[in-house]
Amino acid sequence: MGTSLAHEPKTVRKQKFGGLLSNRQFLFLWIASIFTGLSFSIYLISETWFVLQALKAPSKLGIIMMLTTIPRVLLMSVGGVMADRIKRSHVIMITNSTRGLLVLGLALLILNSSMNLYLLGVFALLFGVLDAFFWPANQSMLPTLVKKEQIVRANSLVQTTNQLSLLTGPVIAGFMIKFGSFFGVFVCTSVLLFCSSILIEQIRYPDHPSTDNKQKEPVFRQLKEGIVYVKTVPYLLLTMATSIFVNLLLVGPLNIGLPLMVDQHLKGDVLSLSYLESSLALGMVAGAFLTGILNIKRKRPIISLSLIAVLSFLNIFLSQMTALWHGIILLSLAGVCLSISNIIAPSLVQEMTEKRMMGRVQSLMSTASMGFIPLSFALVSALLSSGLPIDIIILYSSIALTVFVLTVLWRSKTIRTID
Repeated sequence: MGTSLAHEPKTVRKQKFGGLLSNRQFLFLWIASIFTGLSFSIYLISETWFVLQALKAPSKLGIIMMLTTIPRVLLMSVGGVMADRIKRSHVIMITNSTRGLLVLGLALLILNSSMNLYLLGVFALLFGVLDAFFWPANQSMLPTLVKKEQIVRANSLVQTTNQLSLLTGPVIAGFMIKFGSFFGVFVCTSVLLFCSSILIEQIRYPDHPSTDNKQKEPVFRQLKEGIVYVKTVPYLLLTMATSIFVNLLLVGPLNIGLPLMVDQHLKGDVLSLSYLESSLALGMVAGAFLTGILNIKRKRPIISLSLIAVLSFLNIFLSQMTALWHGIILLSLAGVCLSISNIIAPSLVQEMTEKRMMGRVQSLMSTASMGFIPLSFALVSALLSSGLPIDIIILYSSIALTVFVLTVLWRSKTIRTID
């Protein structure tokens, strides 16, 4: 009797994941996400190091990142409506194919020694436009492919492999740049994006909404419906407001800060940066795996925000990093916190949202959170230009984020009444 009971949870977990792995449409999405995750992680670290080392423009790094995020903010709500009107797999396939062509063009310009900061800014802007249509379709597609009770585990499985991609991507990019060339690393990125597009196009699940009168309504009327819908759900409003401040105080300082701290404080190379980014991804893999095992169903808002508070507290110590191993340990722990929070919070939103509104709600949530990312990048760039050290910027932004999250946990009644 004892032996049977001891093995029961393991059997249940196998059945749950087995159900997902026997879902052919989910498998296509899952494998495609691996290629997409690899391409993104390789591209981002390559672009960052190209600005720092090839273009010798560290103070302009924030501007390049800002140019990518501005179109996302302006167009993502429209992208969400399109995700509810057009077959989502087609949207993902078109955006990834176009990305592949853009990166291939970027590689050819580098090969001809024609790439400069202004052209890179144009590429960043175009990537931002494509992101505005890719992310709402990508985020709203998974709930249409799996059962409601499988959403948390499906997200966990996708996030685990995505973080494995983010773990290996920077290392691949680091070695390709150090022992190869920027041309080679961008061609590799282009090939991965084309592979992802081919796999996504194989999905035959009827994720296109039924063709009723709603399909004939103007885009902005459907967008207004999405806004009204979000206003009726207090948790969605709270999540949007919280994510604004988290992205304002976390994204800019960390994304711009890590490359600069490696380059200026640690005097490291691209491999040092790849080790730090991979350690963050390793922590996120561990967090995603842990979430999949635990399948957290209770007090998710409280757990999510508490982990963000721990993450911001770890960043306080990260700002004082003096050795590579110091950063690796802190970022690994931060990755665990970030991963668990990034799985359970969106999973709750997906469970609470009607499928017909999924694209619009996801785009509005993303727009709200990303709306302050350009401002975050701009503020960090301005502070750096004024002579403020990056370690001080990370320190004070992390302290501010810790205080903010703890205040929300203390004052908000909504998060205490939802599981």
